[in-house]
Amino acid sequence: MKNILPLLATAALLLTTSGCATRNTSSGGKETTILGGAITVASDSFQPTTPATIDADTSKIIGKNGPSGKKVTLFWGVLTLHDY
Repeated sequence: MKNILPLLATAALLLTTSGCATRNTSSGGKETTILGGAITVASDSFQPTTPATIDADTSKIIGKNGPSGKKVTLFWGVLTLHDY
C-alpha cells in the first residue's frame, strides 16, 4: 500500500500538468486538446476518421438540424464521436 500512494500521486500530477492546447484548423474551426491528447474537441472538422478508430456518427442519433462539424476524439483516437 505504501508503494501505491507515490505512484498514484505521480500519475495524478502528470495528468493535471499535461495541460491543454487550442489551435486553429485549416477548415476555419478550432481544435482543443486536453490531458495530453486523451480528449480532443474540434469544431468545423469535416475530415474523415481514421480506420483505426471506433467511429460513432452522432448526427444519426441526435442531430436533426444538419451537420455541425463537431468532433470529439477520446483516448488518443480510439473512439471518435462526430456530427457530419
